[in-house]
Amino acid sequence: MRALIIPAICGVALAACEPQTEVSSLEAETPPPAPAQVEAQPETPPATEVVEITPPGSAIETKKASIDWNQARQDFASRDSDNSAMVQVASVGSPAVPVLLPDEPVTVASTGESSLDFRPMADGYFAVRKGEVYDMIINGTDRLVVRPGEQGTVSDSDLTFEETMTGAQVSFSRYGASYLVEFMCKDPATAVKGSCVSEEEALAEVEKLLIAGTR
Repeated sequence: MRALIIPAICGVALAACEPQTEVSSLEAETPPPAPAQVEAQPETPPATEVVEITPPGSAIETKKASIDWNQARQDFASRDSDNSAMVQVASVGSPAVPVLLPDEPVTVASTGESSLDFRPMADGYFAVRKGEVYDMIINGTDRLVVRPGEQGTVSDSDLTFEETMTGAQVSFSRYGASYLVEFMCKDPATAVKGSCVSEEEALAEVEKLLIAGTR
């Protein structure tokens, strides 16, 4: 009688018969999180409050200048010019300061094609004379920077020449008002150290200015 041989499938591959735990593909592919790294931050010193202290009596303010209109009218009456058109434009509206301009035709800015444009301002005026090498900008104002105790008056001063980044400028005081004449170079290459206009030329142009308007 033959004995029956039963294959011990589970005995040979026992692990195959044990229940298996299914692992999701996401868990299998995702590595464990790395420990958090804390970067050391440099310590920021507390902000220092800057307190600006103004010594007593050193405050600066802007005041309206006292204009010597009597002297301005005398100079206007004795000037050597018959340019009536310049006078009509410069004297309109009771100017804030005596108006100094080149002795040539002038129009109100943006209203004409003249090479000399004039614009009155509440505290003075400015005028632009266009040129081939440089533009000449004339500014006059009755605003003065003064310290406490000063009366807001200035005496006539000499012409002061100074080179600028765009050319040169000449500043001076007359009739109690402050004037600044700028020379703006047309070619930026010539603006360096005011090479488009010499000091002698700039001073000569300013000295030729005539009083064109007054009260």
